[in-house]
Amino acid sequence: MRDVTLRQLEYFVAVAEEQSITRAALRCHVTQAAISQALKELETVLGVQLLIRRTAKGLHLTPTGRAVATRSRTVLGGVRSLVSTADGTAERGTYTVGCFPTLSPLIIPGIAEFIAHNYPGVRLEIVEDTAPEIQERMMRGQADLCFIYEAQRHPEVSTILLRERHFRVAVAADHPLATRDVVSVTDLADYPYALLNLDPATYLNEAMLRRFGVVPTIVYRSTSVQTIRSIVGRGLACALLMQEVEESDEGRPLRFLPIAEDLGTNSLLAALPRGVRPSPLTTAVIEHCQSAIEA
Repeated sequence: MRDVTLRQLEYFVAVAEEQSITRAALRCHVTQAAISQALKELETVLGVQLLIRRTAKGLHLTPTGRAVATRSRTVLGGVRSLVSTADGTAERGTYTVGCFPTLSPLIIPGIAEFIAHNYPGVRLEIVEDTAPEIQERMMRGQADLCFIYEAQRHPEVSTILLRERHFRVAVAADHPLATRDVVSVTDLADYPYALLNLDPATYLNEAMLRRFGVVPTIVYRSTSVQTIRSIVGRGLACALLMQEVEESDEGRPLRFLPIAEDLGTNSLLAALPRGVRPSPLTTAVIEHCQSAIEA
């Protein structure tokens, strides 16, 4: 049996990430025929179909193809690490982090400072998008690490717990519930409600409340957690939120009240493609986040 070559893996990963033989050829500075030939040889050597080719719909990885692409990136990354170690250029280049937008203020500034101080040869690239999109990018090799909530986890990623998160009822300092030490979910039925209209908060909030027989009177919806906090701070509504702050972005005091019922967790996670060994830099970033984010 012929051996798998690094060139075949390089071309296959390019196709997997670009989802196009044409774009992969441009990226690798070779002809489309060279890419196609390498893919055919790789499938022959491995004895599996890696790609589904659909007219006018581009290329799609088979389940086996996705697994092979993930392992191929690990192999190519190991080779690059070997070369960089030998020529003294280790820990250089671009490091890409994907982050769900509401987590960015909590996560990204600390990572930026950590990398700037400890890895001056590394340029941090930040990708903020929906949880499905940043995880898909990561599995295509376009991001090194992602930060998501527990409810957003893709089945093909592995995760590391950074901070356990529980929902709290956010109210203004002069709200009728503000004097309580703890509130019941049923208490929320009596007051206007502001909903963070951003998955997973959208469906989680309503599903959790309905599970306890509460149909919230939703008077405000926003995709911005800052807007929701400001509405709450003005005493216009209460909300279910996870990240506790002392005041709204307008400087109005807030209270975050524990909930008597067990609504479960929606913890903060670091995500990696399943089966991929984290690089030393990724391990360092995760360890930094674990120590920097207060429990």
